[in-house]
Amino acid sequence: MTENISCQTTIPSEQLLIDLRDRPAPDMLRVIAIGSPQVVQFFVMTLFHYGYARPDEWSRQLPTVNPGEVMRILTKHVSLV
Repeated sequence: MTENISCQTTIPSEQLLIDLRDRPAPDMLRVIAIGSPQVVQFFVMTLFHYGYARPDEWSRQLPTVNPGEVMRILTKHVSLV
C-alpha cells in the first residue's frame, strides 16, 4: 500500500529560505533559536540585554514545520584571540 503525502503551505517559497552560503571563516558562529514566537523574541531580547547581539542582527522570524513555532538565526564573528 502506498500513500501520497503532500505538504501544502500558504507561505511563499522565498520566505522559507535563508541563504547561509557565505565565505567560511574559522571565527564564524551561528546561533539558532527555535520555539514559540514569544519565547524566541524573549531569548533575542535577553541576549541583547547582556550585550551579546542586537535584535536587528538576527534573521527575521522563519516558520518551522511545527505549527506555532518559529526560528531566528544569528551569525556572529567571534574573536579567537
